[in-house]
Amino acid sequence: MNDSALSRFLARLQSSFEDETFVKLTLGHPAAASPLRKLLLRPVTVRGERRCCVVSRFLTRDETKNPTFSEAFTLVEARLGSEFQSAHLFTQTEDVQLEIGAKSRLRIVPAAREPAPLGHDRERVRWVDVQARYLKELEVTDTRGKVRERMGAKFRQIERFVDLLASAYRESRLFGSGKPLTLCDMGSGKGYLTMAAYDYFQRVEKAPIHGTGVEERADLATLCNRVAQQCGFDQLQFVCSPIAKYSLPPLDILVALHACNTATDDALFAGIRAGAQILLAAPCCHKEARPQLDRVQAAGPLADLLRHGLFAERQSEMATDALRALLLEREGYKVRITEFVAAEHTAKNVMLIATKRGEPLAAEAVADLDARIAHLKTFYGIQHQRLEQLLVDGRELERTPAVAGAVSRV
Repeated sequence: MNDSALSRFLARLQSSFEDETFVKLTLGHPAAASPLRKLLLRPVTVRGERRCCVVSRFLTRDETKNPTFSEAFTLVEARLGSEFQSAHLFTQTEDVQLEIGAKSRLRIVPAAREPAPLGHDRERVRWVDVQARYLKELEVTDTRGKVRERMGAKFRQIERFVDLLASAYRESRLFGSGKPLTLCDMGSGKGYLTMAAYDYFQRVEKAPIHGTGVEERADLATLCNRVAQQCGFDQLQFVCSPIAKYSLPPLDILVALHACNTATDDALFAGIRAGAQILLAAPCCHKEARPQLDRVQAAGPLADLLRHGLFAERQSEMATDALRALLLEREGYKVRITEFVAAEHTAKNVMLIATKRGEPLAAEAVADLDARIAHLKTFYGIQHQRLEQLLVDGRELERTPAVAGAVSRV
């Protein structure tokens, strides 16, 4: 094999397998025809034997196998450069990033991180412990640790949220870094999800974390602080403050669920400005785009679709969230939009998940995203979108709070 970027990457991967410094590997940028979206690899121990856990991520499901390291290497060698065009290797001593193209690039950055956990049962660990005390104190479960009948939908929402958070965390550069984490939940309500996230990082990932919930209603902030203290969540606090008046410090993870209308854009911008590696948002009330669609498309190709209020509402939601995804990609995030909770629990069931990439986008990629953003806006007749305006002229907000708007979560 010649001394190409690909061969040098594979040599480093093989070396990390052999000297057991391997922590994790992600293959991305799949070919258009591939049903796979990602391949995720990490070491595990199965019946006392060290193996490589390989998760094949499709659009709607994951498949997990535990081949030998030799078999895993053969798999990566066969698919990297054909089915996948990028790879990010994490070891105990370095980060190695490969981008394959007309001019393939290999980037190596020194690192220092702990060995990877080898527990084979990690996928079977329940992200949410039904016996956890905070669930009892918040009356999700009863004194026997059983989910109360009226709280079944809420418990499923909590489980789904932590599942998505765990997936984003394990794909991010935070995973395996060994650094203490900082998380802020903007509009924490009764604290269900904030406490579930804090418990997950402490109990499952064994990661030190400092969490903050921001809630305008004083009674809920007081309740959550009491429950956190009772549960021994020493590094979790709830702040009584209007969202618009809370100054967001630098952090790793931003959560903003069901922020109404452009408050989602304000929260996303605040997270970007704070350097968040992970953004989780469940948008609500897409009011900004709706009148723009109605005005421009009245006689256009979507006229017969938009004359129905339900369809117009859905189109404005999809257009807005698609624009948000493109704008976040332009800011250097990998973006995934998925179902949050089942529609029978809430109609606002879309979750936007963004994880920060390891390096800035190339000028060609930025130009391509600019063109796609402009095309989408032109098609729908969208002249203004809050997140885009904030990213273009964020300087105006340096004199005002970063996040504004109501949050309708309890």
